Order: sequence, then C-alpha cells, then structure tokens
Amino acid sequence: MAKKEFHVLGRSLPKKEAGEKATGSLKYSGDLVFPGMLHAKILRSPIAHGYVKHIDMTRASKVAGVRAIITHSDVPDTPAMHQFLHKPSYLYYDSHLLENKVRHQGDRVAAVAADSVEAAEEACSLITVEYEPLDAVFDAESALAAAAPAIHTVTRRGEVAVEIGNNIVGVREFNIGDIREGFREADVVLEHVYRTSRPNNAPLETTAVVCVPGPGGSVEVYGTTQGIHAMRMNIASSLRLPLSKINCHRLHLGGAFGAHIHTGWIEPICAFLALMTGRPVRGEKSREEMFLSCGRHPMVLNLKTGAKRDGTIVAQELDVIDDTGAYAVSGESKMVLAGGWFLSMYRCPHMRFTGRTVYTNTPPLTAMRGAGNPQVNFAVESQMDMMAEALGIDPVDLRLRNHIRRGDLFYGQGPDVVCRVESCGTEELLRKGAERIGWDRRGDHATDRPWVKRGIGMARGFHTSGAGSPEPSKFILDYSGAIVKMNEDGTAVLINAVADTGCGSLSAHAAIVAEEIGLKYEDVIITMGDTDVTPFDVPTHASRGTYGAGRAVRQAAGKVKETLLRWASEMLETPAADLASAQGRIFVADAPETGLTIREVVQTAQNRGWGTAIGEASVRPDACPPHFTATFVEVEVDTRTGVVRVIRAVQGADAGTTVDVNNVKGQVAGGLHMGLGFALMEDTRFDEQGRVVNPTFRDYKLLLAEDMPDVETVLAGTYEPTGPFGAKGIGEGATNPVAAAVTNAIYNAVGVRVTDLPATMEKVFKALREKEASHG
Repeated sequence: MAKKEFHVLGRSLPKKEAGEKATGSLKYSGDLVFPGMLHAKILRSPIAHGYVKHIDMTRASKVAGVRAIITHSDVPDTPAMHQFLHKPSYLYYDSHLLENKVRHQGDRVAAVAADSVEAAEEACSLITVEYEPLDAVFDAESALAAAAPAIHTVTRRGEVAVEIGNNIVGVREFNIGDIREGFREADVVLEHVYRTSRPNNAPLETTAVVCVPGPGGSVEVYGTTQGIHAMRMNIASSLRLPLSKINCHRLHLGGAFGAHIHTGWIEPICAFLALMTGRPVRGEKSREEMFLSCGRHPMVLNLKTGAKRDGTIVAQELDVIDDTGAYAVSGESKMVLAGGWFLSMYRCPHMRFTGRTVYTNTPPLTAMRGAGNPQVNFAVESQMDMMAEALGIDPVDLRLRNHIRRGDLFYGQGPDVVCRVESCGTEELLRKGAERIGWDRRGDHATDRPWVKRGIGMARGFHTSGAGSPEPSKFILDYSGAIVKMNEDGTAVLINAVADTGCGSLSAHAAIVAEEIGLKYEDVIITMGDTDVTPFDVPTHASRGTYGAGRAVRQAAGKVKETLLRWASEMLETPAADLASAQGRIFVADAPETGLTIREVVQTAQNRGWGTAIGEASVRPDACPPHFTATFVEVEVDTRTGVVRVIRAVQGADAGTTVDVNNVKGQVAGGLHMGLGFALMEDTRFDEQGRVVNPTFRDYKLLLAEDMPDVETVLAGTYEPTGPFGAKGIGEGATNPVAAAVTNAIYNAVGVRVTDLPATMEKVFKALREKEASHG
C-alpha cells in the first residue's frame, strides 16, 4: 500500500509537555507533596544470603517522628506480584514485601515511616538485626553447579507450587527443522561462546511513589511506572485488596528503558504503610537503590552456525544461560524472548534453541531496552561477521542473502507471538548505510597517528512492535484502550493509560488523533488520567506505544470523525462520503472552499441537542510487525592503550510511516547511546561479598554528550499495513545491533575480537598483546 499525503504526520512536532519541561513546572512523582505526608525508608540486608534470626526495634521506635516500623511478620504472607505482562498462570511469585530470608545484598528486611526522611533513615540505622549467613553464588554458571547453595527451594507459578532444583527458574527448548541434518548439510561450521554484561537502565528519574489513603480502605497511588493498570493489579494482589480499592495516576516519566516496567516492592510497602498510619506515605529510591532493582540480564550464549559455500545459512543452534538475580521478577520471560529473537534473526531451515533462567545472589533484574534482544543480537551478528570471513563473502552481502523479509514468519515475543512480515526496509538500510559510512574503504586502517588504527563495522537487527498475533498468546497480554471526545470549541481530548517514558508517545497519539479527525496538532489535548477513568492498557514495552496503543487511538478517533462527518453532512446537505476533513475544517472533497470549521460543527450539534462526538476503542493487535534496524560505525583503536573511540555512526531505522520526525530521530540517537555503553563500558560490578561496587554515576560510567560520535540517521521508506497510518515501532530496535557493530569494527581495525562484553580498554589491550605474542 502506498503512503498517503498527511497533514500532520511526518513532521517535526513539539512534545505536548515541552513547555512545562523547559520551565521546570512539569510534576514527576518525586515532586508531589501532600499534607501530613510521611517518608518511608527500607532497611536492607548487608549480607547476600542468609536467614533473619532476630530483629530488635527498641531504639528505632524511640526516634522522634517515627510513626511505624514493619518487618516480615507484619506484612501479608501472600507472595508479592510484580508484573502484568503475563497471564495469571505464567506469573511467578517468589517474594514478599519484606523477607525473613535475604537473597542478595540490599534485600528488604524492614521499613520505617516517619515525619522526615532523616528520621526514617536514623531509625533504620538503629534497628538491630541478627543474621544466620549462608553461602552465596554470584554468577549463573556457578549457580548451576550441584554444590551451589539453594537460593530458593520452591516458588509459585500461578496457583501451582514449583520446586527449584539447581537454582533453575525455567527451561525452554524450541526447534525448527532437524538441527542434525542442518549441520550435515553445512560446508562451514562455527561455534563460539559469548558473554554479555549487566548494565543498569540508569534513567535520570529514580523511582518514587506517594500513596494517599482514602475512604473505605482505598489508596490513591502516584508512582513511577510504565503501566498504571499493571501497578494497580500488582499492589492490590500484594496487599490482598480488591482491585477497586487502588487507583493509580498516570504521570510523566524521566526515562525508564524497562526500569519501571515491573512494580517493585517500594510501592506496595508505601501503600501498606499509608493504610496502617492513615497518612500519605512517600518513598523514593536513592541512586544506589536503583542498582538493586533493575538492569539487563547477563547471558552466556553458546552459538553454533552452519553455512553452505555460497553463504546460505542452513543451521543455527543457540544455548542460553540467563541470570535473573535473586528474584524472578519477570519469570523466565527474558530467556523465552531470547529464543524468539534468535528464531527471527535469519532465514534458516534448521534451528534449535535451548535456555535456562537461573537464580543468583545478586539484585533482581528487569527488562532493559530490548528484553533479551541485545544479548542475542551481539552473539549472532558477531558470528555472522566471522562466517563472512570464513566464506570470503562481504559481511553486508551475507546479511542481504539471509535476512528475514516480507512473507517470512516473525516471532515477536517468544514462540506463540508470531506474525508474517508485511513490511521490510532491511535491504534499503543496508545499502544506504554501507554507502554513507564508506564501506568500500574499510580496508584502509591508517590514521595520522601510526599507533591508532581505524575500522568500520556493521550489524543489522530488529525488534517487535508489541506482542500481538493472529491468535492471542497463551502467556502474554497485549491490548490497548482509548477514548476521544470533542470539546465544544472544536478541540479534542484523548484519554488513555499509555505511559510516556519521555520518548513522546503521547505526542504521537495526539498527532494520530489530529490526522484521523482532521484537526490541527495543537488542538488535541492529552489528559493524564488514572485507572478509575482510563480504559485498560498493558505497560509500555516492546516498542508498542505508537503501533499497539496507536491502533486503539486511531480507532477511537475514527468514531469521532464518523459522527462529525454525519453532522456536517446534514449541515452542508452533502453526503458524508463526499466530505473530507483537515486542519480543523470539514469540506466537500471536490470543492474545498465549501465547508465548515469543526468548531462550527460541534457548536451547532450542541445547540441542536445532537450530543457529544465521542469515540472509544479497546484493541488487541493481531500482529507484531518487526521494525528493522542497521548500525554502521567507524572506530579508532589506540593500540598502545586499548582505548576504543567511535567517531562516526550511521543508524538506519525502518519504522514504517514516520509519525513524528523528532521522536524517531531521538529514539535512533538514544538507542545508539545505550548500545555504545553496552558495547564499551557499562557493567554492574560486585565484590566478593556480593555488594555492588559502582552503584552511583560517579563510579558507573556512562557516555556523555561529548563522547558521542557524529550520527547520521537513515529512514527506510516502508509502510506497515497493520499499523496506524502505516507506522510501527522503533524504540528498542535502535539499540539491539550496536554492540556487535562496534566489536566488528574493532576486529576490522586491529584484528582482535571481543566476545565478552563490555569491550573495555583492558580487554582490547589484552587481546592485542595476545595477538602479538601468538605472532612471535
């Protein structure tokens, strides 16, 4: 389907909240203050594994301003719920609000509510806890050993108790074709092990929540979340309250990247304390506490690839060990997702995936921009470069020969979230990216400094646009709701529950409403809403904000448009089918000068008692179209120190119809930034006792603006027939191929390959020295 001429979409639009952000008047959850508000602090375990034998709160209770102290014995014995991406039978329950057995350094032992933060902190420091230490294990491979300490012995999956052996949360296997036959057909077989790190999501905004008790045991919740309806269900379940007693309010987020996709423990703890004290309770994580609550899953990936001499991939086998930390907040989903991403990377008749998700005595992990995709992409795209070299084929040509394309099956969120690819810009991105980066000069490594070598590398990738499929998934939910209504002055109001993580989702929705109804962008108003008012929507994840939620928004707006055209038809004495709308007017399509403003239409409707133009929709997407990406980078490697500097980047994105140019380019550049950090420097480190040694931005290094290379964005000219106006996602796909592109460029520059992320200067330097030694 060809792209149509748009009046609003495809332009650079200012974010709806831009003025408030620029003036500092926008309120985040941490900015909210209520009369009589208490402050909560959590006492955290100094040891990584052990039993809580005794707690003495005598001195703490005497601190002036302390209103409540709670421990494991005070909170519900019902296991806490932390998500609602999955259907109930797939939810994992392995924690409580507070624990009497701690499983990582920083685990939750007690909580204090006091008149001030200082009083709460002082009280926490005066609580005396006696522990019985247990042996601990800090990496997944060690946790699998027969002699490893048992972090959990039993958990609950839905209503079923599950015994835990060898610290394994879950095991999965997916097969396509006959993997043995595939490797028998192969002329070249490569097998390597890849290891990925544990970067932190590092949003600028730390998690904060204020819980305000109301009449009849109800609670109003103002929290940092990627899904207000999920938060409501999680808090209600964790506190054993009726869902109707919890009302969660939508607020803008100062970044997320998966850090706020799961409701943590601080939210239900504050709600419990608010109900206990009858006063509003505020809790906010410190930056150090953010390192105890989110991060990308480290994975060990053993990848085997077989190809014919002509470059046709005939067999791929991947085994994954997935570290989930001390609690399986997201169950085994990241390992399952890894399987889906692997099956979707390349056309291949014979494939096998096996995976295990494993507990360790490290802080629990969440999703992080790509949810298993960056890890798999790093392994597969590194090996594709190795295969290209082994076959003597250009790396771009090898990918062009084997990438999935229109008509192929795509696994969007694991084995039962599938769709057929209906739009694909991969070839356009690869060809344009190669041209823009200067791919034909990648053999020229010289610089004006003999010890610095230059190299060019690339990788391709993708991510899903939501979790829809022709048949509903057995384990994951994906549907959105929206309400659109006209005001009597000709403006429209959008009511939905989608979390805007700062990337402009709500502004994109406003543009969709404007385009569909025929309004000006500035005439669409976003109301923040809450769970009592908005239709249900799953959390913002899987790059679904524009695609999945946007479908509901367009459908609701379409119903409003039908009403307006019907009214205008009567007023203009012209059939509705002959009318069009744009830029705040409804007019005769063949005679645009004959028409009315939309304001005139709605005011006339009010005067004549025709009612309000309003539309609602609740939509389950029946597809999860991949948005394809490609990254080309040029690096300089200092052979004296191992320092790698990325000096240029070309980022290619296939997002279908561009709803807002600013949003897409921002996501592409932001995705590159996170990918470069994953590639070169970011990792959460632990000492021998399991303590995080770099839990602040002083020690956890992020690329600064001045460290970023020049970035050129290339957009593919595709149209996704299942998306709103042909649009699909882009947020996560922009990160996924970056790490492999960087390490492939390092190899091109100096001939050493890093398969253990991040590719720090120490690792590159060591590899260079080993290469020198091997060459005598």
